[in-house]
Amino acid sequence: MSAKGSTAYERSLNNATRTFERWFNNSIGREKVLIDEVEQFAVFQDQNQNNNKELSDDKYMVVENSSNVKVGSFVKWRNGTWMVFTDEHKTIPTHKQSKVKESNGIIKWMIGDKISGNGNGYPAFIQNQTLYTLGISTSGTHSWIVNAKMTMYLQDNIESRNIQIGQRIVIGGAIYQVMFKDYVSRQGLINYLLEEDFVNENVDNMELGVANYYSSISSDTTSEPIGITKEVIIKGADKAKIGSLVTYEASVFQDGNLLSEGVTEWTIADTEEVATVSEQTDKFITIRFENNFKKVGSVITVIGKTADGVIGSKSVNIISPY
Repeated sequence: MSAKGSTAYERSLNNATRTFERWFNNSIGREKVLIDEVEQFAVFQDQNQNNNKELSDDKYMVVENSSNVKVGSFVKWRNGTWMVFTDEHKTIPTHKQSKVKESNGIIKWMIGDKISGNGNGYPAFIQNQTLYTLGISTSGTHSWIVNAKMTMYLQDNIESRNIQIGQRIVIGGAIYQVMFKDYVSRQGLINYLLEEDFVNENVDNMELGVANYYSSISSDTTSEPIGITKEVIIKGADKAKIGSLVTYEASVFQDGNLLSEGVTEWTIADTEEVATVSEQTDKFITIRFENNFKKVGSVITVIGKTADGVIGSKSVNIISPY
């Protein structure tokens, strides 16, 4: 009785579990991997044929219930490092399934006088977000740079939480400054939005890939944020259905009083390529979400920024229309 199950549900679940175990043990995609340095077997499956518009080669990873996998785990598979982005809650708990993305960068930063990750940095998933922004950033009277944006995901740990707003890091031979970070939307990972900055050869070690290597960053990380009495509030739906058109409004407050000014920049942190901008002004942005069931469960962040650098954000979960 205990082997088969004492109730109809237990018997059905045990049968489903045994069916999964037969498939898992005989799958052609079953390979030995390291998940957070623990050796085990996993089955990898392609997410779709177009590989997410060739911006990232997303995979589904299937493991046994005993696996230690979680959001933010590092998976070493086929000489690459993959990051776990989702931990799906199976309605029939015969196994665990996660969505993984291959790390495409190693990020290093200074923590006091030491480099993060025992000098090796941490794997990260980085994606360009410039197509979702408008405008330029100015410096001085004549110099200017396009305000290129990057979104970056790092494993949520003690060292990655040490990265502060305004801190500078090296990505692809260029310097970017952290303008926003989100611990909440995808617990286990931290999402950073970064804006392009100038290289300072006096403090940046571009050969090592570490910004502010030759100077203490304490003055950058302890200074008060710009416009501390001003805040930007983004209003709109917390959940958006695939295929829908949703508007998000920005309100700027000073000492609790609503101001007439709006935001000068909108940015969408969207690694799943589920959102496109339909219309935007200084007061609102209208977003269309792709009508694709494979995007259900995705998370985007809508970010508004004022001319003097004050930022507001709103996380949006993508759900089924039914």
